[in-house]
Amino acid sequence: MKPFPTFKLTFSSVFQILLIGFIVYQVSFTWIPLWQKATALKGKDVSKLQIIDENGKAIFLSDFKGNPLIINFWASWCVPCRLEIPLLNAIYPSLSNKNKQLIGVNSSEPQEKIDRYKTQNVITFPVYREAGQLSKQLEIEIIPAIVVIDKDSKVQSITFGFRPWVQAYLLWWV
Repeated sequence: MKPFPTFKLTFSSVFQILLIGFIVYQVSFTWIPLWQKATALKGKDVSKLQIIDENGKAIFLSDFKGNPLIINFWASWCVPCRLEIPLLNAIYPSLSNKNKQLIGVNSSEPQEKIDRYKTQNVITFPVYREAGQLSKQLEIEIIPAIVVIDKDSKVQSITFGFRPWVQAYLLWWV
């Protein structure tokens, strides 16, 4: 009679099991529910919603009407946001050449902190802030988030989390 085969747990096999478990968890409990929420918001009119410029002036999203508007929700304390900003900086001129408007919106920090971050780090695209109305209406719970609004001020898509391929997405698929 042959002995029952034994399974030896190695660091590599434990790591693989944990990685697979993490991916299954993320897909099942984070990405799918967020995708469902974002899909439900497609077509929502956001023209009456406001953001605030660096001088404290309120601006309606309808002021951007006429060209697609790409909004990057970010915060200075968010590490994935900090990784995404240089990627957005790099494609900002190309987006402008394609008549796509890119702006950053910070919903959690005062203007002084945003200004301090901008002096220490390069952000080439315009940065606004908001008092929570926009992020609440768009159900932004995770940052970074990219919201694409069509030329008629209607939500086209919402993407949550850091995406290393954000440049390709914004240049070719939006």
